[in-house]
Amino acid sequence: MKVVVRSIVAALVLALPIAACAQDETKALIDQVFALEAILGGYPPRIKNEDEAKAVKLQYQSLKSTLDGVLMQYPKDESALFLRGYLQSMGHNADYPGAWQGATDDFKALLRINPANIRGNIELARLWVNSNASLAPNAEKLFLAAQCLTGSKPNEDVQKGLFFALYYQGKMNDALRQAKFLTQAWPTNQEYQSYYDMALKVVSRDKSTSADADDKGIKVAMATCSK
Repeated sequence: MKVVVRSIVAALVLALPIAACAQDETKALIDQVFALEAILGGYPPRIKNEDEAKAVKLQYQSLKSTLDGVLMQYPKDESALFLRGYLQSMGHNADYPGAWQGATDDFKALLRINPANIRGNIELARLWVNSNASLAPNAEKLFLAAQCLTGSKPNEDVQKGLFFALYYQGKMNDALRQAKFLTQAWPTNQEYQSYYDMALKVVSRDKSTSADADDKGIKVAMATCSK
């Protein structure tokens, strides 16, 4: 599954505008950056021992240094900004110094250049919702913007991220409805049933709210922006 996700995102990065002189260098870095996803793509990182930890960190630092060089020459290169932001978001999983702020700065810079960059919205939202509950409202706005930009077809990364953005804000009925939508839109993914069960448990415990998505006959609408 990781390979599929990596190839899809890598293809999206290749579709971003690349400064003509930076094209070959940036394209060569894409596979190297996404190769680290198998190790640094989640928390905690999948690092087997201290030797591997040192080798991975050296590889990370080398890639970041190369991307720093590209962006010094081409500061508005969207692909390089995304790659460095994505690299640093993975570095945050390993608690590398400055990685979280660096990723935030790069994704923000990318969105200033191109607010309609769907993947930039998604990755900044993911970084925020997975690192600090106080940023969940901002993450929710970014996820909704990404869905709006995607159109009428549900974007699975967006809809999944929205569940956590709502859950971490304590919007439990909304999170329950979102989980219900996930189970309806992607019925073969059992992970989404666990999201539903998690939200339902909280809603059922809170007597001041009602489990209004608990009717299996109810079709829940896709979350998107208000145009």
